[in-house]
Amino acid sequence: MQKMRLGLRLAWNVPNLSGEGGEQVMVQLLVRDLMSVPVETVGPTSPLRDIIRLMEEGNIRHVAIVDEEQRLLGVVSHRDVLRSQEGSLSGAPTVEQAHMNRWIEARWLMTKEVRTVNPDTPALEAALTMRSHGYGCVPVVERGVLVGMVTESDFVEYAIQSLSDPGA
Repeated sequence: MQKMRLGLRLAWNVPNLSGEGGEQVMVQLLVRDLMSVPVETVGPTSPLRDIIRLMEEGNIRHVAIVDEEQRLLGVVSHRDVLRSQEGSLSGAPTVEQAHMNRWIEARWLMTKEVRTVNPDTPALEAALTMRSHGYGCVPVVERGVLVGMVTESDFVEYAIQSLSDPGA
């Protein structure tokens, strides 16, 4: 399995600026302020069982498929995994499905036509893209290289933090 980890987010990176006289200044929230890093990635020939394990262990719903240079090739979502398991839902023995999961490769499951954003994209634009297309995530790419992932969970976490401390 080709597993790579990118970067490390230590804290939210949303500045709280005050103008002259102490009034609050509106700061545009960017994707870089919300995106998840590190991103769990695998190579295109990684078996489905490795993707399932990453999702379960990391409590995540998306795994990026990248080449050796960290260029995004596609994304496997939890929905893709569920679709691949339809045989087991119809009565195929679990042992058979587990065996098949060893041979199904990421490149056969992944969504290849993936919309991406860059770190300086306004967060609102990313959220609107996700909503209008029914995406659970949007990969963040800079100079052709995957640098993060912005997910529904990132937006929910930001909302929770903002609503918990409105003065921040």
